Amino acid sequence: MIHFLEGVVDSRGVDHVVLNVGGIGFLVKTSTRTADDAGVVGSNAVLHTCLLIRDENPVLYGFGAAEERALFLDLLSVSGVGPRVALGLLGALRTGELACAIVSGDTALLSKIPGVGKKTAARLCVDLSSKMESYVGTESVGGHLGDAELVEALTALGYTAREAVDAARKVDSSDGVPLEQRIRKALQALSSR
Repeated sequence: MIHFLEGVVDSRGVDHVVLNVGGIGFLVKTSTRTADDAGVVGSNAVLHTCLLIRDENPVLYGFGAAEERALFLDLLSVSGVGPRVALGLLGALRTGELACAIVSGDTALLSKIPGVGKKTAARLCVDLSSKMESYVGTESVGGHLGDAELVEALTALGYTAREAVDAARKVDSSDGVPLEQRIRKALQALSSR
């Protein structure tokens, strides 16, 4: 219904931004990361939005990118994950990092996020791992620079996102190691399993 809002940041809190769009103040619930990225009061901001009606109350949720909004909706499809938990996940991890954690089955990392227990983390991994293909490779894997390139190259060669992420974690991705060499090492790791 409301696909995005562009306006001036009127105020903001830890979990929301009030966006002044043509003289109308929209209260938009956001993750902590999106609230920080929206900018200071008085700056222009664009939020990709999603309107959900919960208990007959409409709530507008906002995201810094359309991809983040799509991931939010995917997270909501998992039993036991509501908007608050989904925003917590998106606030704690960037889109690519969250997708990599889900694809690789990193329940330990996911369960460290407030509101996400071990069962919910496992359910996220089981229910969403196949949907995360489009998000994997958009950012670094496990915090290593250059891993996104490696994951993209391996998935282009026909490996699944899970296989690509696992192989990328086994390869030294320190600065200066050429992509071709990292691909060779990842292919060796994949062939030795």
